[in-house]
Amino acid sequence: MSSERRRIASAATLILVAYGLSRVLGAVRELVIANTFGTNHNLDDYRVAFGVPDLLFNLLLAGAISSAFIPVLSEYLAKNEPERARQIAGRVLNASVLILTVGAAVLFVVAPWYVSLIAFGYSAKDHELIVALTRILLLQPIFLGAGGMVIGILTAYQRFFAQALAPLFYNGAIIVAAALFAPHYGVTALAVGVVTGAILHVGVQVPSLVRTGWRPTTALGLSDPGVRKVGRLMFPIALGLAAAQVNVFVDTILGTSLPPGRVAALRYADTIAQLPLGTFSQALAFVLFPFLARDAAVRAIDSIRHRTALALRLNIFVLVPASVGLAILGVPITAALFERGQFSSDSVRQTAYALTFFSLGLAGQAATALLVRVFYALQDVITPLRISLVVIGVNLGTNVILVQLLAQGGLALGTSIAATLNAILLARALRGRLGGLEGAAILRTVRRALIGVVPMVLVTAGVAYAITGGSLSGGLRPLIATLIAVALGGATYFAIQLGLRSEELGVALSVIRRDRSRV
Repeated sequence: MSSERRRIASAATLILVAYGLSRVLGAVRELVIANTFGTNHNLDDYRVAFGVPDLLFNLLLAGAISSAFIPVLSEYLAKNEPERARQIAGRVLNASVLILTVGAAVLFVVAPWYVSLIAFGYSAKDHELIVALTRILLLQPIFLGAGGMVIGILTAYQRFFAQALAPLFYNGAIIVAAALFAPHYGVTALAVGVVTGAILHVGVQVPSLVRTGWRPTTALGLSDPGVRKVGRLMFPIALGLAAAQVNVFVDTILGTSLPPGRVAALRYADTIAQLPLGTFSQALAFVLFPFLARDAAVRAIDSIRHRTALALRLNIFVLVPASVGLAILGVPITAALFERGQFSSDSVRQTAYALTFFSLGLAGQAATALLVRVFYALQDVITPLRISLVVIGVNLGTNVILVQLLAQGGLALGTSIAATLNAILLARALRGRLGGLEGAAILRTVRRALIGVVPMVLVTAGVAYAITGGSLSGGLRPLIATLIAVALGGATYFAIQLGLRSEELGVALSVIRRDRSRV
């Protein structure tokens, strides 16, 4: 039983719990916001205003600098050069904060033009509010970006506890703002809560960062070969993310052309759909990343291939039933979570409608998140970029067509189609790079998952309809229906997998029990 396997199992358990709590708090956050605002147009203004900070954060930190940074830092740690690793970590962190600050300042100035571009269907009053919210929210990516970089450093050092707490503080601040201040100060209070949460996000991680040996400096180290290597890897990643933002812009524009509230309904549906992704799949990919990077540094291709295949199988095993469950239970889940205050039965209908289409792409999103990290661990950033450009073109075309046919459901379906295509193309490219992906084992996992899902569907749908009668009403009935249907449906799937002697079930349980011999 290797110490590395123990670290993976322990980290997987910790991050799984932390991600689960974070997603629960995220759902509570959306519940409180829904109770205060429903799907009215002011909340749409707030969602649209998030576009500018998200552009800055997603381009520069969420997947760009951090994804390029972790493999480089892991490489130096694998070579037993901790001092160089600390030096590079500090310099990249400083450069990242400087880039984010300059980017925020530029976007602060051009915010009115940008808002006019992406929200042309809104009134002049709405434009004024969106610009004001945008300028407040531009503080968020500076602090949240710094927190993201600290997460990258702690991940490379395989320190997971402090970074597990960070999203809890972030969501907690927004919940407090939405519950206590938003009823009096409107969506402006939400924006302030977001900025406060971002400050707490980085602050809670600083003590753990200091324990890695980091100390504050002003050095940027732009001539440092390690920093330059991060920059070279970062540029194609940022370019791919920039191209992906085109989809965000188009979706926002298309959403503003729909009846009021549809953009908010789409966001609520996405929040629900992200629950199974965040509580399992993203946690698994996140924990594996530094280990994959170290494997790549010593060219342990067999280990990379096996870990990637096992992670794909676990994602399929968990997300196939989760996707079907979300599609079947969309109405009672949405009603149980959100239907109160200004969130009406029509809001439930519009959100559940989008959720059905989002659920189709969960496995694709999970596989994409994992496979992209494998390429980044191998320090290959060009292949994912090329594939993403193809997928973005497909996504643009499908969304323009599907929104005319299915409204916000078309935008959700376009996202699912794009995620699935992205995963297929990435897997095909990676199979050639690694000499295979244990395809026979993956197909056996798919077969077992489908066998288990069929009776699960019958049980879940039957229980939900028997309790709710198809009603859109909120209250205890949809909550009870959801809990009982999930419990019985999950038990059915579990029993069938047990009967099939599913290997994935044993591995999943071993992580929960922290039996490291199976990981």
